[in-house]
Amino acid sequence: MKVGDLVTHKYDGGVGIIMDHTIQQSNITMGLTEWVVIKWIEHGTNHKRTKYMPAYLEVVEPTDKN
Repeated sequence: MKVGDLVTHKYDGGVGIIMDHTIQQSNITMGLTEWVVIKWIEHGTNHKRTKYMPAYLEVVEPTDKN
């Protein structure tokens, strides 16, 4: 995943664009881990946050193969 990629949340849906990467403390990994900052274009359910761990996101593949 890189800045500018379109992503969707695996469980809550919606479409967003990756704006930045950041390193933050995580209770899941019990240490520092990479998070991505998302600007939501289409909100699914419960998208109040803008920072997510990449494990919860999937890159939207382009349909144009040219």
